[in-house]
Amino acid sequence: MSATVTRRDGPSGRFYEVDGELYPSVTHILTAINKPALVPWAAKMEREACTAAAAALYDDLNASGQKFPASWYLTELHARLGKEKAHQKALAKAGDVGTQAHKLIEWTMRTALGAEAGPKPVVSDAALWAFMAFEDWAKSVALKPVLVERTVYSKVHGYAGTMDVLARIHGVLRTVDFKTGKAIYPEAHLQSAAYRVAMVEMGYAPMAGLIVRLPKVATDPAFEVVPALPAAEALPVFLASKALWTWQYAHEAKWRQRARVA
Repeated sequence: MSATVTRRDGPSGRFYEVDGELYPSVTHILTAINKPALVPWAAKMEREACTAAAAALYDDLNASGQKFPASWYLTELHARLGKEKAHQKALAKAGDVGTQAHKLIEWTMRTALGAEAGPKPVVSDAALWAFMAFEDWAKSVALKPVLVERTVYSKVHGYAGTMDVLARIHGVLRTVDFKTGKAIYPEAHLQSAAYRVAMVEMGYAPMAGLIVRLPKVATDPAFEVVPALPAAEALPVFLASKALWTWQYAHEAKWRQRARVA
């Protein structure tokens, strides 16, 4: 008997209500993992944004021929930089490209299945570049989608999520997770394992997974395909991440409660 599943997105993250029980999404759980490269990258982005804004302001002041006190200069510089950090803008832009590419891939695979797909998504050039790489890969492996954007869940472990596609690759059934960018990061293996374990619990046969990286910009390498780690190896790490996420979420909930009372 299939469960009643409803996706719940909110300020606290993404959850799925499964037969009345609220489960965190796989991707939400994986936010608990520290990403060491993110901090120096964010600092680099902010430094570049600050120096560029400062240089532009300097040129504008020289052109005006006026002199202003340092306090005015700093106020104007802060105004030009805005409240949103440079790395946040970059992540949002990158997220848009990934989302658009995923939507076009989903539309294409649903159409191939003869399923309701809606109007063809209009995407940016960057997203189209990623989609073209997907097409190249799909043709090279004789991709035949079976399930597209299917919600899966584990009542045993208490999580849910939406896998990208279950497909036949050269005739062999595999789960496929699409990633856009320069590299495939370790947490992608944990995500794949979580989906595959949930599928087995839901009655699907055990199967291997693939992670397919698509280029986000023209300078990124062409598509890359990596076999996902075996579920038996990756699931314990995912569950450890879930334990850390649960602890963090509980403490954040207490903090939010105190903030409301204050």
